[in-house]
Amino acid sequence: MAEIEQSMIDEMKDGFPLFDNKGDGKIDGAQLGDVLRSFGLNPSNAEVDKIAKANEGKRLSFDDYLVIHKQVLGQGEVGSYEDFFEGLKLFDKEGSGLISGAELRHVLATLGEKLTEAQVDELMAGGGGQEDAEGNVNYDTFAKYLMTG
Repeated sequence: MAEIEQSMIDEMKDGFPLFDNKGDGKIDGAQLGDVLRSFGLNPSNAEVDKIAKANEGKRLSFDDYLVIHKQVLGQGEVGSYEDFFEGLKLFDKEGSGLISGAELRHVLATLGEKLTEAQVDELMAGGGGQEDAEGNVNYDTFAKYLMTG
């Protein structure tokens, strides 16, 4: 389980009561996604749904929340370049190192953690998503771009 610096724990302890809507020092399990994100984590919607279902109908103390926060913090690992490259390579039907820009847009908007059209546009406009004259994207360059932020 991931460790958290004491200063961050103190900061979360100070902010936790803001989510206590009953004044009992606890939060609703349904609020976990909002609380996790307010304290700097960025769990996927799927992670939040899973956590919320496991804590449905429960009221959680700060200590209960801290255990969940540490679990989510430990799961927050980003995929590697190889993960992105191999995933995009699946769409390279000709083995050319290129995938259709339209297909890449579709994949980004519909598979996994779905991106909005604006988010897709932002990624594609960045250094790695530039389409060539034929509308193709070099997925090696795109995977490297994803890893640089």
